[in-house]
Amino acid sequence: GSASSQSMRKLSCVDLSTKRLNIRNLVSYEKQQVPTNAIMFITTEGIKICVSPNQRWVQVAIKRINERRAA
Repeated sequence: GSASSQSMRKLSCVDLSTKRLNIRNLVSYEKQQVPTNAIMFITTEGIKICVSPNQRWVQVAIKRINERRAA
């Protein structure tokens, strides 16, 4: 049988952190539009942190993660 991904409850960002994160500690990210436009970063410890996508460092972090994934 096939495992459906619907059993996994989607964690959504409501509160956005204003803290700048250390890019080296970020392993992945997810984009989100609902309920608010946000980027959810996942750290090396598995902690999910939501931030506003229009901060400059967030764009840099996304680029770094994409480069690491491609490498």
